[in-house]
Amino acid sequence: MNPAPEAPGPEDRRLDADDHPGAGDPQFAGQAGEAGQDDAADSTGAGTERSAAPRGGLGGVLQQESFSVGDAIGGPRGIAESVLPTLVFVVLYVATRSVMVASVSAVAVVVVFLAIRLVQRQSPATVLGGLIGVALGAVLAIRSGDGTDFYAPGIVINAVSLVILLISLLARRPLIGLLVGMLDPRVEDWASDPAARRVYTRATLLFVALYAAKLAVQVPLLLTGHVAALGVAKLVMGLPAFAVIAYLVWLMHRSLLARRERS
Repeated sequence: MNPAPEAPGPEDRRLDADDHPGAGDPQFAGQAGEAGQDDAADSTGAGTERSAAPRGGLGGVLQQESFSVGDAIGGPRGIAESVLPTLVFVVLYVATRSVMVASVSAVAVVVVFLAIRLVQRQSPATVLGGLIGVALGAVLAIRSGDGTDFYAPGIVINAVSLVILLISLLARRPLIGLLVGMLDPRVEDWASDPAARRVYTRATLLFVALYAAKLAVQVPLLLTGHVAALGVAKLVMGLPAFAVIAYLVWLMHRSLLARRERS
């Protein structure tokens, strides 16, 4: 909830960005970018400068002076690991109308990504989370014969993420504030600063809107059995939507820091 974290694919590993379990939801801060972090820290022979490179994901970009879409969504590898399982499922389902072929192929894609990380001696944590989500969706779809069930775990994760975000707002401890306070020591006192509380409350509301929109679009598609349309909705409302929200949160965070420096 990675509020980090849509659907059973390894997508939501950005603060989440997306839906798969263990990745991209308000659990998202962690999800928010372990792929870029792994690439920077685990590359061999890259030297001290390489290992000190900024982390990817929302946690990393919040500490940068300029916003990088690539860093926010985990770089090329993060995009591939997030998008390909769902894309493969949709394409093969449309081409073959076989839930079995599409589901097994999607799982195989994640297994390949996991193997690559293991061979390169990089952290498999984010891919393992995606594998659990994809495998669970595949099992549900194969057992029922209904391709829409492939997306059910991600939709449940979206719903849980939305509930967590709303609870944090009701408790007057907006989740984005809690996450940013842990990631950036410059605002660790945000809870005692009324201006900072307002900023991170608005930031949390942005993610509430994102997850509510995902559910509003994807639940009707799930209930009406639109497999391909649901896959497209998952992809469009995954990394692209997360990147937009991450940019807005970055702007709000940088504006708060600028006001603090002037005062």
